[in-house]
Amino acid sequence: MRPSLPGQPESPVLPPPAPEVLFGDGFYEEEREDAGTFRWMQPHAVLHIPPDVSDRFLEFGVLSEYRDLTQTLTISAGATDVSYPLAAGWGPLSIPLLAEATIVTLTVNKAFPREYHPPDSRQLAVRLRSVRVHGDAARHAALLRQYDNLVLNQREIADGRTVLQSTPPNLGIDLHGACNVKPPCVYCEWDGSKAMEGEHASVPFTRDTLRDWGAFFDNSTTLINCSIGEPFMMKNLDELLDVFRAEGKVLQMTPNGQILTDRNIQKLLGLPIDLYVSLDAATAETYAKLRNDRFESLLRNLRRLIEAKGGRGGLPRVHVVFMPMRCNLHELDAFVRLAADLQADRLVLRPLNYSETTTLDWQRSGYHFDYNQELLSFDDLVRASARAAALCERLHVELADQMDFGGSMRETFGEAFEAGVEDVATDVADAEPATDPVSAPLPAAALVALDAGGAVAVALANPSAVEAEPAPVIARNDASAGADVTSLPTALPSLGGEHEPACLEPWKSMYILRRGVLPCCYGGALAPMEEYRTVWNSPKMQAIRTALLRGKLHSYCLEAVSCPIVRKAQETRRLPMHQRAILRGRHLWNPINRAFGGWPNRFVYHPLKRTARRVRRAATDPVYVSRKIVSRLTGRPPQA
Repeated sequence: MRPSLPGQPESPVLPPPAPEVLFGDGFYEEEREDAGTFRWMQPHAVLHIPPDVSDRFLEFGVLSEYRDLTQTLTISAGATDVSYPLAAGWGPLSIPLLAEATIVTLTVNKAFPREYHPPDSRQLAVRLRSVRVHGDAARHAALLRQYDNLVLNQREIADGRTVLQSTPPNLGIDLHGACNVKPPCVYCEWDGSKAMEGEHASVPFTRDTLRDWGAFFDNSTTLINCSIGEPFMMKNLDELLDVFRAEGKVLQMTPNGQILTDRNIQKLLGLPIDLYVSLDAATAETYAKLRNDRFESLLRNLRRLIEAKGGRGGLPRVHVVFMPMRCNLHELDAFVRLAADLQADRLVLRPLNYSETTTLDWQRSGYHFDYNQELLSFDDLVRASARAAALCERLHVELADQMDFGGSMRETFGEAFEAGVEDVATDVADAEPATDPVSAPLPAAALVALDAGGAVAVALANPSAVEAEPAPVIARNDASAGADVTSLPTALPSLGGEHEPACLEPWKSMYILRRGVLPCCYGGALAPMEEYRTVWNSPKMQAIRTALLRGKLHSYCLEAVSCPIVRKAQETRRLPMHQRAILRGRHLWNPINRAFGGWPNRFVYHPLKRTARRVRRAATDPVYVSRKIVSRLTGRPPQA
């Protein structure tokens, strides 16, 4: 079904969104959010399409706020009506059009409840974006396959399944293993990462890689590049982008931006790509402490790219990333102003990961960078989140705070967060009113925040309800959604997400990386790269899903100490006492382990952990004991 894979003809280059598709009755004006543009649709709406001499396909992205597949979209493009259950978040739809079709009617069975957007009196149902007409039958089939998998995945989440027939809608990929920044960024564990990658470090990423992945690639809607390397160094990047475009994939990449040449910019224009460019500084002086002296040329590259794509809302989407640390926290305000000046689609706040093993220590541009001394306390992170949120709202810069993953910082740590917001108000009280000559404020109705993978990020609308739950247990998702739930009533109509686990990564994502296969970007590898097929429904993945369904964190999650859900659960004391003790013990143990070069882990911690695991299994699995006895008597390895 993929015309651009080996042995098949190349798919035609798709045009930009077709201007001949006209929005008729039932559509509101174009708005901007989620680092892009969209239109709200009423429960009934019409699209006008000029006739053609051949059959075609109508393609668009659709976003539903409902999480239980009870909202449906019925499409009529002639004599036949076809209904689609709508999965939560953005999903791709493609429908066949007869040559003579000139009117397409869209009908949604129920609206987005008005209680979720009280400032907005409009009747809202779903959002549409990227509406186009094309004649590529293979692309049409690919989009239908992706959407069917997305719906199946949503149904399995709603049913609480731990063994999945669907494949991950979000697929982590590892494009390239080399980098142009040498020596590496001061916070990059380059040597350790390459040691973990081992023999896979130089494995090429090609069309054959995608062919080998089969359904894992075919069914995915979003590709997330998590490589420890610079993707624009790839010689075959152009052909891979052609494959992703032909299949309708959304690609997320994290380049350093230093080789965004004119040629690289041209190859990106019009593609559904999210570029996460790590700046981490608002001045050349601070940037040089982290990387090198390329700050000014990097800014020129970004300005050329953003101008070429037509500013905010154009493709590719440009996200500028700031990781607050001791050395750059004083530039947070200036960084928000820089994002506004650049017309970046979004500012991403990404905390520096806590690490048990990192011993990075650099002298760069006259600055001594000690990784462990650069880490901010949790209280400092809350204040940074609050400050960034207030300043971004003031300057109309869209913000994605990765500490909001699994629940908003504002709702979870309300008192401290609001204190940080008040600090900003005090600091700018005497300044002139904020203006943004290049952007209009976000619409009042745009209250639902989307995560990186396109799913609705659900936040608790009533934090007091969490305290009423039997402790200790981590909070599950509530039916309500929104970036500003403090303005919403406490009793809200259900959107079907009440019983979802706090983290959906083990259901929606899998990362096939050179350093191993992971269910989330914060955890450790479950298997080597080539064993990805065995991981998706492995016993370990099932155990992780089961624990999350029960409102608990699996031991795998507890080891992902940088995960925002784990960190916030620990700070709010929502973890069971023994899990809090484990995390506290790890924080006390890790400095000792680092001080002695990792030997305590090697000769004390890991042997004790293996012994405890064997004792626990022997106490709960009599067959395990008998197999061990037979193995000792016969000298043969135990049989599974």
